Amino acid sequence: MKTRGRPSKSATKPATETVEKDTSTNPKVQLEPDSANPPQLFILPKDKSKDARIVTLQNPRYLSDSRYLICPENGFYEFTKVAAPRTTPRSWLLSGSESNEVKEPDAKRRKHSGYVTKSAEMLVATAIDPLFVVLSVLAPLPTSKGSEAPKKLFLSGDDYIEKIATASPHFGGFSRIKSIRDLLEQRMAAVCDTVEAGDENMYRLNEEKLFGELLKKAKNMCETGLPPSMEEKLVRKALDIPVLSIKREDSSLHELVNEEAETPDTQTCVSTIESAGTSFSEASTAATSFSDDPIIESKPKAIPPINAPEGVVDLLRLRTALYFICAAYLAPHVTETVKKMAASSASVDFAPLEAHLAHLAKLRQDALASRSLGDFSRKRLAAEDIETRAEKKRKEDEEEKRKKANESRGVKALKKVNVTGMKKMSDFFKKK
Repeated sequence: MKTRGRPSKSATKPATETVEKDTSTNPKVQLEPDSANPPQLFILPKDKSKDARIVTLQNPRYLSDSRYLICPENGFYEFTKVAAPRTTPRSWLLSGSESNEVKEPDAKRRKHSGYVTKSAEMLVATAIDPLFVVLSVLAPLPTSKGSEAPKKLFLSGDDYIEKIATASPHFGGFSRIKSIRDLLEQRMAAVCDTVEAGDENMYRLNEEKLFGELLKKAKNMCETGLPPSMEEKLVRKALDIPVLSIKREDSSLHELVNEEAETPDTQTCVSTIESAGTSFSEASTAATSFSDDPIIESKPKAIPPINAPEGVVDLLRLRTALYFICAAYLAPHVTETVKKMAASSASVDFAPLEAHLAHLAKLRQDALASRSLGDFSRKRLAAEDIETRAEKKRKEDEEEKRKKANESRGVKALKKVNVTGMKKMSDFFKKK
């Protein structure tokens, strides 16, 4: 009777090793290489027209190329980046809508159904005043460093729009749209002196009108409220008053302060008020305990008022908003002109603010000087403490040297013997 023989181990071993090698080295999912030009997430306006386009225009602040959205019906939009903090890296998984996927073939839909971005960031389109777009040609930069600004002449609206198209070639297609031209000429008329020449108007920049327009924007910004970070760092912290004559009760030198307080010159220290937190409004929260205690509701913390003369806080907010607009949208040479006009303008008087800030600066200098005098006693005590410890260490070193000098030669030799694992002599005299 014939039987089927088993294959030998030597015959099956290479095949097994080949299979194991393939399963261990080849990944189940083959990842595509990183894209050199990865897609970005744009949040566009809901009511944009079908003719709206993302174009490259000259940035009014840095005079470099930046991305903008132009809509013939709604005007100009800039892109504001919203990203996760660098300390907490995140990524997004982007996927197309089902309506778009149905139109594609199955294989292509499976391949491009999603995309993972390395950084979680998006570009949000926010409206921008066309005045800032046209301001770069209304107040051009000097041709060379140290030279005077070009002489201002009356030019037609077509001339200014043509200059914008020359600096930003992507704008050439929109320069012929009537709604865009009318919008730019309307904003030019708000900050320019105008004269009629035949059938068209001629425009020339007027710094007083420009300052008035910027001041209106700053007042609107103050009415809606400054962001909490600007309110905290640029307004509240700038108007903090240093507090004098606060005794340091928790200091380790409290006893020394009490001893010196018996003299006519009372020892005091100086401290400066610091803000408790960066956020000014916190929503009410409820904390639930695991016991039978009822729910404890925490009330929002009350914001302490700013201690300053009447009107000074509003002036500081207004100037902060004005400087923020200049730093974000105006070229440096235009910003200098606006700041000079703010210091000498008749429409708004910043003199009370400047006087109060100068008074606060003097108080901080006096507080710093008082702190130096108050720290003198602590410095003296610290110096004495250092000398005492040095003297104590010196005596200990001398005592140790004296003991070593009195040791016999046999004791020194016994100290070098390795006694690891050996019993001490006292162990033989213990009670059983």
